[in-house]
Amino acid sequence: MTIFEPITGRYVAVNGARTYFDEAGEGVPIVCIHPGATDSRIYRHLLPLLAERGYRAIAPDLPGHCRSYPAQWQPGTSIHDHAEFVHAFVRTVLPGISPFVLGASVGGLTALDLAAHHGESYRGVVAMQAASWTPLSAEAAALLAGRTIAPDAGWTDHLEYAAVTSASKKLTAEQETELRWLQRSTSQQAGQLDGQAWASHDLRGRLGDVRCPVLLVQGTDDFFVQEELVDDTAAEMGSAAQLLRVPGIGHYPPLEDPEWVAQVADTFVKQLTATTD
Repeated sequence: MTIFEPITGRYVAVNGARTYFDEAGEGVPIVCIHPGATDSRIYRHLLPLLAERGYRAIAPDLPGHCRSYPAQWQPGTSIHDHAEFVHAFVRTVLPGISPFVLGASVGGLTALDLAAHHGESYRGVVAMQAASWTPLSAEAAALLAGRTIAPDAGWTDHLEYAAVTSASKKLTAEQETELRWLQRSTSQQAGQLDGQAWASHDLRGRLGDVRCPVLLVQGTDDFFVQEELVDDTAAEMGSAAQLLRVPGIGHYPPLEDPEWVAQVADTFVKQLTATTD
């Protein structure tokens, strides 16, 4: 007997571009934004877990990533471009509804940008592996400059190495294979632009008036996000932000430990619901 996963794939036009998204469950919506150079499949383990907890979990492919065409055939060049796309996507798929947003890596930065510019439209934001600005550490700069892999390595080798080395030290062989495969499904142009968007991202001075609750989640196995940057981000947001810092988690929490991420998101949502009821 064939058993289908409880995920439905759909297409919708957003800003004139054919946009793909995965969806599972019913209830309070949570929009999940994927890391750079990947796509919504990184949430394939998480969406059913959120659905089991009573949520409508939605994960789009960002423009130019895997199954989503770029608007005007140009992928986004900044985190703010991604955030404005997600905001347009939410207004298209969830008209009149204020959802929660969850993102990791580039998706986490995008979630913070949404909180900074459209916070009144969202019930809460979970930003994983994200900070108000993300300058490259010496280790990350060396990796991205190609000094830590063979000089003749191609784009795919370079991208996969960056992904695997920034992930959890507990990453299984199967998870590593899946993460490498995800890196192969986005165009080189979109992937490179994601890297540039990460390095140029800067929301400092814009988070003090955030009008929705934000949960910052930092896994300490990830060298792309330094603790002091996350501390500064939480401090700027003041009472609007909570900070959760955990060992054993790297740059891709939804892939590395989806059960844990589902519990974190569920706890955050229920805390806010209890506060507002």
